[in-house]
Amino acid sequence: MTEEAKTKREDWRDLFYLNSYVSLSLVDRVIERREVVWIKRNLASQGKSYLEPRMSEIIKCGGCDPEELNDLVARAARELTIGEKRRFIYNMAQLFQSKGTLSEVEYESILDLSEKIGVPETEADAIVHSVYDINNTFFAIMGLLTTGAILYLGAVVIVPLVIAIFISMIINKVESIIVKAVSIHRFRWLTKLAAMTLILGVIFGLVMAAVVSGKDIAKRYPFYEQKIELALQDSVLAQEIIAWLDENEALEQIRNLPIASSLSKFLGSIVSLMAYFLLVVVFTGFLVFSSSSFTGILQEMNDKIGAYMVIKTLVSLVTGLLAFGLCWAFGVDFALFWGILAFLLNFIPSVGAIAATLPPILLAMIQLDSWTAIVALIILFIVINVLLGQVVEPKLMGKTLAIKPLAILLGLIFWGFLWGIPGMFLATPLMVLLRILASYFNFSRSFERLLAAEPG
Repeated sequence: MTEEAKTKREDWRDLFYLNSYVSLSLVDRVIERREVVWIKRNLASQGKSYLEPRMSEIIKCGGCDPEELNDLVARAARELTIGEKRRFIYNMAQLFQSKGTLSEVEYESILDLSEKIGVPETEADAIVHSVYDINNTFFAIMGLLTTGAILYLGAVVIVPLVIAIFISMIINKVESIIVKAVSIHRFRWLTKLAAMTLILGVIFGLVMAAVVSGKDIAKRYPFYEQKIELALQDSVLAQEIIAWLDENEALEQIRNLPIASSLSKFLGSIVSLMAYFLLVVVFTGFLVFSSSSFTGILQEMNDKIGAYMVIKTLVSLVTGLLAFGLCWAFGVDFALFWGILAFLLNFIPSVGAIAATLPPILLAMIQLDSWTAIVALIILFIVINVLLGQVVEPKLMGKTLAIKPLAILLGLIFWGFLWGIPGMFLATPLMVLLRILASYFNFSRSFERLLAAEPG
C-alpha cells in the first residue's frame, strides 16, 4: 500500500468518526461546549487536530451532508473490523456519558447507527450500558464509603439514635398492651410515659447491675487465678499437658494472654454504653411522644422490627432467668451477673449465647468439686440454648425476619467492626431494616434478594 493510499484510508475513517460524533451530538439539541472539547481532545490524542476546522464547519451547518454520512457509514460497515466497530460505539457512549444522562433519542440514534455498520443492537446496548454501569458503580462505591465514614465518625450521636429507635418500638408495643389492658384512650401521653419509664428503668437497672458485678469479678480474678494454679499442680494430667505445652513453647503465650485486661475492656465497653444513656433517653422521648400513625415503608419497618425486638427481648429475658436459676442452684458465684450477661448477650446473634455460657461454665470448673455437677450444668446450658435459640425463638419469629442466617452473620461482622459491641447488639434489626429498605427500590432489588431468606 502506497503512502498516498494509506493517507486516503485514514482520512475516510477520521471523517466517519468525526461526522458520526458530531451528527449524533446534534440529533436532538445544540451541541454542548464540553462535547466539543471532548472531541477536540480525542482528535488531538490521535494526532488529528487538522480536522478541527471540519468539525466547526459541521457544527455551524447543523450537521454533515446526509449523503456523505451515508457513504461513510456504508464504507465503515464494509471495511472496519468488528473490534474497530465496537471501539467506535464505546467511544460514542463515552462522549454522551461525559454530558450526563443519555436521552431516549440519543440512545435510539446510537442503536440505529450500530445496526447500519453491522453491530447487533443487543451488543451495542451492552457496550453503551457498560460505560454507564462503570460510572454508576464508581458513584455507588464512593457513596458506600462516604456513608461508612459518616456512620463511623458520627457513632457518638448515631448509635444512641439507632438504639432509641429500637427501644421506642418496644415502648410502643408495651404501651399498646397497657392501653388494651386498662382501656385508656384519652390520656395516651400518660401510658406512653409509663411504658417509657418502665422499659428505660429496666434497661438501666440491668446494665448497672452487670457493671457492678463485673467490677467485683475483675477484683476477685487474682483469687480465681491462684485457685486454678493450685488445681493444676494437684492434677497429674494437667502437669503432663503443661509439660507438653512448655516443650512446644505455647505455655508462655498462654500465660501472656490478656484475660484480665480483656474482661476490663469488655466491661469498659458496657460502661461506654451508659455514657450514651442520656442521649438515648432524649431521643427515645422525642420518638415516643412525637410519633404518629405510620404508613407504607415506615409501617412495615415498625411492625417487623418492633415484633422482632419484643420477641427477642422476651426470649432473652427467659434465657437470663434460666441462666441465673442454674448458676444459683449449682452454687456458681455471681449468679445474678451471669443471668444479666445471658440476657444482654442473647441479643447478639449466633455467638452471643455461646459467649454468655462459657464464663459461668469455666467458673463452675474452678469452684465445683463434682464433675457430675459440672457435666450436668453444661448439659442444661446446652439444652436451654438449643431449646430457646433453635426451637422457641424461630417459632415465635415465624416470617418476621425473612432474612438469611449468613446475612445476619455478615451483618454481625460488619456492624461490630463499625460500632464495636453496640453494633453487634444492633446487627440483626439493622439487617432487617436494610432488607425492607432494599425491597422498595428497583436499583437495590438484587441486594434485597441476597438478604431475603427463601420461603419455606
